[in-house]
Amino acid sequence: MTSPRDDTQLSPTSADTLVTLEEWATAIGRHPIAVRSLRTQPDFPQDKGTRPRQGRGNRYILYSRAELDEFLNAWERRLKPDTLAMPEGPDEFRTLGAIASLVGLGGKSITQYRELLDADPEIEHSDGGRWRTYRTSGVIAWLNERKGHGVARDPDATQRRGRRPRQPE
Repeated sequence: MTSPRDDTQLSPTSADTLVTLEEWATAIGRHPIAVRSLRTQPDFPQDKGTRPRQGRGNRYILYSRAELDEFLNAWERRLKPDTLAMPEGPDEFRTLGAIASLVGLGGKSITQYRELLDADPEIEHSDGGRWRTYRTSGVIAWLNERKGHGVARDPDATQRRGRRPRQPE
């Protein structure tokens, strides 16, 4: 017998789909551990019911997919880095430290991305002697595309300690 809070997942296209946090993590491309840690946020949505497990164990806790998506969008907006204004002379080649100074950041706030910038074929750089220089506009555009705290540029980098999220059945 089921209680009024027990529910099953509705159709995947429904706006009121009820999902577990693990199912939602897989759908949005995040690691389940990272998603579970979001439950500590004060504005995290309330659960909507439970669904029985096959076999033994606690019941699956269900959440509204629409509410989870709304929460995630608000959370990402709060944590997204500020958009950097394009400085004068965007086509000039400069060191990363000089670009950071132009936009009012500390030098290491940009130089920490050196390996990623070097690996990106769209960012022009030059080894002109002692220092590597980069086209300013490419670096600023790359920095403005960052997703923010808690989101890796490379989806494979979200896998923690070799754990992989379970695939939906």
